[in-house]
Amino acid sequence: MGQSGQGDSSAYNALFKEYQAVASTNRVKAFNALNKIEKKSTKENNLFYLSEALVYKAILYYYDNKYDSAKVYISRSLSLAAKGNNAKAQMRAYNLLGAIYYNQGDFKNTEKYYNEKIRVAEKNKDTAAIFGTYYNMGLVFFQQSNYLKSADYNFKALPYFERAKDTFNIISSLQSIGFTYMNLDDVPSSIKFYTKALSLAKGYKDKYQLAGIYIDLAAAQGIINKPDSELYYLDLALKLSSKEKDDFHFAIALNNKADHYLREKNYSQALVLSKEAEKLNLKSSRKLVLCEVYNNLSNIYYYLDKPDSALIYANKAYTIGVEVQQAKMARLCAKTLSFIYEARKNSDSALKYYKLFSAFNDTLKKESQLRGIAQKEFLFEKQNQETLRAQEKLLADARLEKQKQINLIVLVASILLSVFLLIGIVNYRQKQKANAQVLAQKKLLEEKQKEILDSINYASRIQNSLMPTDKYIDKSLKKLKT
Repeated sequence: MGQSGQGDSSAYNALFKEYQAVASTNRVKAFNALNKIEKKSTKENNLFYLSEALVYKAILYYYDNKYDSAKVYISRSLSLAAKGNNAKAQMRAYNLLGAIYYNQGDFKNTEKYYNEKIRVAEKNKDTAAIFGTYYNMGLVFFQQSNYLKSADYNFKALPYFERAKDTFNIISSLQSIGFTYMNLDDVPSSIKFYTKALSLAKGYKDKYQLAGIYIDLAAAQGIINKPDSELYYLDLALKLSSKEKDDFHFAIALNNKADHYLREKNYSQALVLSKEAEKLNLKSSRKLVLCEVYNNLSNIYYYLDKPDSALIYANKAYTIGVEVQQAKMARLCAKTLSFIYEARKNSDSALKYYKLFSAFNDTLKKESQLRGIAQKEFLFEKQNQETLRAQEKLLADARLEKQKQINLIVLVASILLSVFLLIGIVNYRQKQKANAQVLAQKKLLEEKQKEILDSINYASRIQNSLMPTDKYIDKSLKKLKT
């Protein structure tokens, strides 16, 4: 039976600190640090830290796009985390599984594992983890074109993140809401939320989100026909993601830049960028992005008058779009297939895919969802204003109370000062009176002393007048002798 507690944490914390220092810069050193933790915790039979080390290894494999290896370590971590009483490791593992299945376009399993994370978080009363997963759930419903439910999750989570001053998740929620608006063709609202996210992301230490915001802003600029601004943001995204070794955003930015050149009819440049994006996404098995890359390639080959290649990539894109329940991409691919078959004089297939394209057309649904989201945003802003007013009232009340305290202190101080002043005056007057009495007594004493001295002097004069003189005495003595 393994240890369920953390035991002596200082040595483990030092090793985890060693791992965190190199996790994003040196994979070899990061794995070495985790190997030390795994070896130590296995030797000491400490399931808490063993499950922690295993899930962090899974995270490293995830960032290296080695999903199968990541799943192996997730499975090992989950089997030990409950026994080791490590809820954090459990939540990390479920969150990672959700992210893997999300990238693979398996939204059923994505939702399943995110809900598992919420279950563990609720059991452990971890509010931050609950609302953090709400953001992830919003992404799941977004990819299934359920924009209203996606926005609902984000508008629920955003106020919590703002209260907690959780910058990372505030940025994520703002970006997600902006992306939702953009896919509902409300570009001004999307730019509003992207701009808020951008202002926070620029000052945040983790630059991963910043590259994504640049990509989203570029897409918004493309929609409102500002190609120079679109390229500006895409180049920022490419530069940053290359510097940070962020293949995920780098591949997306490449494909979006290819789409830009496609619209500018620079097909050769578009092809180069799309093929590079295809290579990166095949390596990582990211089906959602790969679907967009294939759709771009099908359009490029179509305009390069290479219908066979165009058809191959259009079918690939459509297959993935349907497989991962990406209605928007499936709709675009159906439209592309319809054009290709029409160009090949295959009217039956052209009509088939045009009907599929029409079936995917959800304009009315978009309008309905947009109204619903606008209402949620209004309620969110209203709650924010009410919260702000409540905070302002609380601040005003605090200031008033403080002023009352100051006034009371001033009043008490004034009273005390008046009392001390009064006492001082009374004491001064009493002292003056006492001094006057002393002076009077002194004067009286001096007068008495003068009278006594005068009496003494008078007596002395009388005595001197009655007594014979020395000459008389000498004369008398001489007579007696003779």
